[in-house]
Amino acid sequence: MNRIARSWRLMIQSYGILKQDRELMLLPLLSVLAIGAVLLTFVAGMFGLGILGGDELDTENRMLGVAGFFYYVITYTIGIFFQAAVIAGATERLRGGDPTVRSSIAAAWSRMPTILLWGVIAATVGMLIRSVQERSELVGRIVMGLIGAVWSLAVFYMVPVLVLEREGVGPSFKRSWSVFKRTWGETVTANLGFGLLGILLAIPIVLVAALILQIGSVVLAVVFAGLGCGVLGLFLSTLQGIWVASLYRYATEGEVPSGYDKSLVDGAFRAR
Repeated sequence: MNRIARSWRLMIQSYGILKQDRELMLLPLLSVLAIGAVLLTFVAGMFGLGILGGDELDTENRMLGVAGFFYYVITYTIGIFFQAAVIAGATERLRGGDPTVRSSIAAAWSRMPTILLWGVIAATVGMLIRSVQERSELVGRIVMGLIGAVWSLAVFYMVPVLVLEREGVGPSFKRSWSVFKRTWGETVTANLGFGLLGILLAIPIVLVAALILQIGSVVLAVVFAGLGCGVLGLFLSTLQGIWVASLYRYATEGEVPSGYDKSLVDGAFRAR
């Protein structure tokens, strides 16, 4: 219970940091727009090449598989890139600076080759785990699900390592795993906490959308729900980036970030 309470208080203090740099919420929005543009480009390209709607089913399936892999790698890399930009901006604020969208993107761009390599590796591992899981029986699916969960936690701090340090993917993975071992309790608890927070904040959006629907405006209800959930997603994504940047900075530099309670951060990194 102490760990849960501490994680919630750290999340609240992360919100205090976010209020100083609300423009950082534009970075997840840019990520969504970029992924949407890639999706439209891929769909248009596949139609143009006759991959979609073709008569040769086997060839079409193979081509769709290849195109799907490249699409997954590209979109995964885009997500990592903008997550890195959020963490770079949050870290700049935590170090006493005044980040902007441009400075945050520039920091992530300076590490683009490594981010791209990690995007390819992470996307490939994710697709392999999913592929094996889909082809397995119940027990196999459970085992692969656990492997996927462990992998996600082991690489939880990969993005801050990649964007804030000048290391390659191998050393970055070791550092990510090292930080996770020191903060595994808070990492797991906070992941659950962000999920719970998302559900709690989504309830009013759903209730208002339902009320609008009862009035008789289906289109308005759908638009309101879509916009509301979209803004909520941007908020949670940015807030989580700030939280990760804060814990990572303390783990690597030993300094309590400005805006955080020292006792809370010390508790998150107590010896285990």
